[in-house]
Amino acid sequence: MVHHDDLVDGTILQFCDDNHKRILCTSCPRTLSGAYRTMELRFAKKHIETERHERNVEKARNGQTASLNPVFKARPVKKSLKKPNRSIMEFRLSRHSFMDADDFSMEMGIHDTPDTMDLEIPLSELLDDIARSRTVEFSEGVTDVFAELQETLASGQVPFSTPLAPITEDDELVDYGAPDFGIEIPDIDFPETRAILDTDSPTYPWPLKADFVTALLFSSPRLPFSDAQKKATLNWAKELGARNVPSLYAIKKCQKFVEDLLGQPTEKVTARSGNTFYINNIAKAISHDYGNPLTHFAMQDYPEDGGKGMSQVFNGKKMLLDLPSPPAARVEGKVFFVNELLQDTSGDYFIPERFFLGSSSVDDDVEHCEKSDAKILYALGRAVQRTDAGFIVNDEQEIIPTSMFVRSYEDIASTGELDCGLTASSVQYASLAPNPLREKAQGRMVYAVPLIIFMDDVSGNISKQWNKHHAVYMSNANLPREMLEKEFFVRFVTSSPHAAPMELMRAMKDSLCDAADSGIITWDCKDQEEVMLIPYGLFIAGDNPMQAEECSHAGLNCNYFCRTCDVGGTKEYKSSNEGYNSIFTSGNLRTPEKTAESIRHQFDAAMKPGATTKVQNAMSSTGIRDSASASILESLVELGKKLRKREPGSQATSESEVIAALEKEFEEQLQGAALDDAINPLLGMNGISMHLDTPTEILHTILLGVVKYFWGQTVFLLEKAKILHMFQSRLESVDSDGMNAPSLNADYICHYKGSLIGKHFKSLAQVMPFLVHDLVPRAVLNGWTIIGELVALVWHTTIPDTETYLAKLSRTIEDFLNVTAQCAPSILISKPKFHFLVHLPAYIRRFGPAIVFSTERYESFNHVFRLSCIHSNRRAPSRDSCRQFAYQDIVKHIATGGYWYDPNVKKWIRGGEQVISYLGEHPEQARLLGISSIICEPLLPGSGNTETVMNATGKAQRAEAVKWSDTRCAKILGTTHSSTSYYRGKSLVTSTGEQAGLDSHVIFRRSGKMSIGRIREILISLDTGTTVEQVSLQHFSFGPALHPSLCLPCLHLMDDEIVSTAADIICIVNVQHNCIDSKCTDMRRQRIYQERIETARTKAVVEHRPTPLYFLNTYSIHNCDHIQMAIPEALRSTPLRVINPADVRALAVQQLKDKKAAKKAGEVPPSQEANTVEEGAQGATAPAPAFDRAPAKSRAATKPKGKASASTRGKKKAASSVVEQPVDRPSGQQPTSSVEQPVAGPSRQQPTLSVQQNPMAMSYQFVPSPLQALHHPPPLQIRPLQTSHHPPLPPSVPSYPYAGSPRLRDTHAPPVHPTHIAPHLGSQLTHTMHHSHTTSGHQSRHLLQPTPAYAGLHAGTMQHAFMSPQHTYPQPQAQAQMYRLYQQPYQMAQPHMPAVQIHSQPQAQAPHPQYLEHRMHSQGT
Repeated sequence: MVHHDDLVDGTILQFCDDNHKRILCTSCPRTLSGAYRTMELRFAKKHIETERHERNVEKARNGQTASLNPVFKARPVKKSLKKPNRSIMEFRLSRHSFMDADDFSMEMGIHDTPDTMDLEIPLSELLDDIARSRTVEFSEGVTDVFAELQETLASGQVPFSTPLAPITEDDELVDYGAPDFGIEIPDIDFPETRAILDTDSPTYPWPLKADFVTALLFSSPRLPFSDAQKKATLNWAKELGARNVPSLYAIKKCQKFVEDLLGQPTEKVTARSGNTFYINNIAKAISHDYGNPLTHFAMQDYPEDGGKGMSQVFNGKKMLLDLPSPPAARVEGKVFFVNELLQDTSGDYFIPERFFLGSSSVDDDVEHCEKSDAKILYALGRAVQRTDAGFIVNDEQEIIPTSMFVRSYEDIASTGELDCGLTASSVQYASLAPNPLREKAQGRMVYAVPLIIFMDDVSGNISKQWNKHHAVYMSNANLPREMLEKEFFVRFVTSSPHAAPMELMRAMKDSLCDAADSGIITWDCKDQEEVMLIPYGLFIAGDNPMQAEECSHAGLNCNYFCRTCDVGGTKEYKSSNEGYNSIFTSGNLRTPEKTAESIRHQFDAAMKPGATTKVQNAMSSTGIRDSASASILESLVELGKKLRKREPGSQATSESEVIAALEKEFEEQLQGAALDDAINPLLGMNGISMHLDTPTEILHTILLGVVKYFWGQTVFLLEKAKILHMFQSRLESVDSDGMNAPSLNADYICHYKGSLIGKHFKSLAQVMPFLVHDLVPRAVLNGWTIIGELVALVWHTTIPDTETYLAKLSRTIEDFLNVTAQCAPSILISKPKFHFLVHLPAYIRRFGPAIVFSTERYESFNHVFRLSCIHSNRRAPSRDSCRQFAYQDIVKHIATGGYWYDPNVKKWIRGGEQVISYLGEHPEQARLLGISSIICEPLLPGSGNTETVMNATGKAQRAEAVKWSDTRCAKILGTTHSSTSYYRGKSLVTSTGEQAGLDSHVIFRRSGKMSIGRIREILISLDTGTTVEQVSLQHFSFGPALHPSLCLPCLHLMDDEIVSTAADIICIVNVQHNCIDSKCTDMRRQRIYQERIETARTKAVVEHRPTPLYFLNTYSIHNCDHIQMAIPEALRSTPLRVINPADVRALAVQQLKDKKAAKKAGEVPPSQEANTVEEGAQGATAPAPAFDRAPAKSRAATKPKGKASASTRGKKKAASSVVEQPVDRPSGQQPTSSVEQPVAGPSRQQPTLSVQQNPMAMSYQFVPSPLQALHHPPPLQIRPLQTSHHPPLPPSVPSYPYAGSPRLRDTHAPPVHPTHIAPHLGSQLTHTMHHSHTTSGHQSRHLLQPTPAYAGLHAGTMQHAFMSPQHTYPQPQAQAQMYRLYQQPYQMAQPHMPAVQIHSQPQAQAPHPQYLEHRMHSQGT
């Protein structure tokens, strides 16, 4: 290999600097000032190979410099001569644009010549050089320069510029160089000089690196710049003395040049309604994916049979079986198409019908597929036998690997073997014609590209004023799920503030179909060849209202509310036994054909008399309403009403004339098109069955749906019971380590409880059971535990066994709906999102894990779109957005090494070397593009960070090493004789690439099994300073059964520790302290940090008692796959919360009927507190719904306006977490309060029943002080931490771990003890209840008498005790009786706290006293 240094001979090429980095050429013409042209050393070889250099060297050797022509004697340039400072790039465009191609890529400069040089240059060559450097080349004809100069002068611009070098010496005023015979024209138009650019330039397609870096900065999606900001940024760079800073005009010229070079994808669209908007051509975006190594090397071009499991969208049933197969496969350089005859290695004939990837054995499970990196391409098809009668196609399909393919269709057809044709029985299976794509592809490989399409409405304003835009995005479904989640891979398609959603969708469909019909020719950067792409739609994502519109559905408020099936009916039907039970299952699936038929029926009805009623009935009876043709339908109805209306004194229009006028109007509205072309464009879209391809979206259906509903109702209970501050204190104390839930800001969540978004609900769903286990009724707690299971299941990223997973998911959804029927029967009718969960398992089977069709990534991209709207002039919002995103995609494509076709050089090219390598060298810029995690190197598993200490200067430095004998690992292993030293680490990188710090809980391998442990010590090698050598772990042991109330695995922290290696640490997990069994009721004050400074303000948090009892949080989404594998097999299945669903649903229907009857009669339904459902000869009593109840207020106190609502909007803000001092009350005053219960939907005021009328009613009265009148919780004095002595549990209650019957956990909660600690009371409570009567005028109540068994209560506490003996599962009747007793709180023993009135059942109905659960909550729960 020739080195560049060897090319410098010292005569023709000479070094011109001390570092030997730059050279000058003595044979080539010099600059106007007489200095030699210089270049970087790396361009030497290229320079001497140019024709121009060889010609000049030949002239020098022939002595042509001593010609008869007059010569110009160059004066030696002094070393003090400095290069002119051209900070605004005044001349770089004109000079660089007109150089020879070989000189364009070199960095030109003026360098001092040796003082001894006194060379002569022929004047003719000098004049030629001057003319060459001052001549403008035009690509199209001759331009009138004089007219351009006049136009420039008229515009007020300066046409000429004559910069001078800085004057440092007097003699520099004398120009010893050649006279300036020319002028320089600034800002040459780039598109006219594109042919001059050298494609081998290191900054191609930008002239200089400064242009590229500036374009990259100004193309950051989340850092947009307006023109004013761009000017300010460029001026800032100039003021700091930056070199080659381009002007804004030059930047725009560069942008125009680059856009024209790669192709401008923005196209204008005019809808049938006349609306005008713009769309980015889909073919351009898809071609970039295959021409970009960042995307194409990660893509999978064929669907994959994942065996038992699935993890990607190409593992789903639709791509694998339902969609048309990828059209071709390449084997040994030959292209084989589907539905074409071929011959395999055995000599047999075969017709492939579908190509797919699989493991070495198709029947292997997913684990084997993951272990085997190599995936085999298979073909599903039919064997063919050649006979004298013709080819016989087998009626059974078989699978063979494509590696067996030998002869293609072309090979067989060329020999005349196809002349015999097919037999009559084989025509139904295949044909002997070639695939139509073979001729269209012209020898190219053909791939299919599935697309995920998303549409949403988003505001284009930065303020709260709604500026509605509809936007359409898309993603390439061949990409893996991990890359689909990245913002970088979301493609903008179109948007408009004027056009209707279905008009945008029609334009998208037309663009997609055009690309599929013509095929997309692009460059395959993996195989380095041209290929053809065939795009198609996979599914359409969006929120529920948008998906309903895309399905021509009337929406969530219609009678038949489901867009997927025909479940629903009138309100009376849905309240019946049959209708209510239908909500729990899927109905008959809708089809595009039936939907189109319903739309045509509505148009037929619009032509008939009474069209308004008939059309409305047609819509209400089917739930079909097509928004695309709604304007036409409405105009026909209105015109029919007008024509049939008889004016006084005039003759009525005949029906035939009315029909003729309506048909004429109909034809005019269709504008010559057919009705099928005017209705929903997705109805006839190839590959899309819109009712099956609009999957249940988990963000809006689960987080912003059912979780939000439960949150609102739960907060209502907590607020009315004045215990929201207790919930906040517990939320402050939650351990979020290992949960990846940064949105657990307790103060924000409790303060803005009515304005939370998806990320808050996702975090709350993972911890709510730990916070409300003793604050809400048991049915509500069951609902939150099932929500935790549901969220963890749905957000699974890898499904190891699809059938097992879907069975568990279906079971969980059904159990959740049953619990919801217990809590709020009417919410299942009024909120369709509960029913949408029924279809979720089918969509997962069809498209892969639910996170694949989640819209979180697109909702996040809405922010990028909003920024593009804000930083535009808003004159042409659709066009500006399309062009801005198109240019951003172009810049990202070039910067990441993408290829494009250059029509000037007639080949596929890519950016220059400096352009392609820039993002890898500048991770901060890659972070702005959203690909830092892909380009940058990930954390190295097994590495760690050492502990640091502050030095004398206040800076952090590495702590000193410790001897092996002083470490915990040495004490555990018992080897203290080693003299090795280590650094102590503060964190390490697990096998999954995440950081785990000291005291973090992790899953690690121990003796071939997965265990849970806590990191106690990390030792890092002295040699590398990053490699973790030893890790000390304190491991946990699992309890024998799940916790009875939370249904979670119980952990016991062992005293002994073990030593492991960093390679055995798999991942971090979330572990919560078992405050239920540990009786963590103490509170302590914790300082509040503001602005990273510890303030004097404090907040109340739970003081965890030092017990070894913990919970493994299986509700955590993060690393849920590893968590399930670490749990023992016996603890992986949770019990059903509702074991008698038929009874629960029948009771719910009865409650709906009683509620309706009571509403009609204006009375409180007698079944509100307890209802009996006949079951054979026995009746089962169940509690009233926890949510679905009307507030118990008298009608006299009911206001005529302002109905109560379950929503928290408009409520006064909750009490601060910083608890204030109690407010004194007048002597003898008792706190009273009327507590209400929420109801699903608008609340109804109900009269209050007295204790005598309703012995089951519970109420407590609280009279607030003047400062507490605005819904603040009662004041509670929390003193510094005190030691609380809790009595041992009664002998009948099994201690941890639970040793009771496995079925015990289905119904009973563990012992729960006080939540707050306050001054010790001298009084004690008895274990038995004594009935005492008060004087006349007071309600009777049961008081808890003192007993030594439960000493230690303090002021402000709530006593919740539930004792569970070992017994068999109770019968439904006993269970219902016990549940009613769970709802009865007991009186508190402090004057300033609410006086709780307890009403018990008759002694004959009460179960064993140990079944009692002591709860204080709002009235009637």
